[in-house]
Amino acid sequence: MPDAEPEFEIEFRWKEQVYYWEGSRGLYLDGGWGVSPVLTYVPPAESWDQVAPDWAKGRRDEIVRRLTEHPNHRVVEGAYMENLGVTR
Repeated sequence: MPDAEPEFEIEFRWKEQVYYWEGSRGLYLDGGWGVSPVLTYVPPAESWDQVAPDWAKGRRDEIVRRLTEHPNHRVVEGAYMENLGVTR
């Protein structure tokens, strides 16, 4: 039996804060409001592992797929200069 994918949650906070959670581990992503649908910015593939926490390294495609499948927002690439990792 294959391993089940980790459960996840997508949380939209305040105006430009989007959080992707797997339990207590999360990613803080920038959001763009004032457009419809709202935007969620993710780092490009070539820089993902430089800014992602260890648990999310190598998992960009999976996480972006989950974000993309979530309704009411559009996922686009944006530049990130710092670590995305957060905890609850």
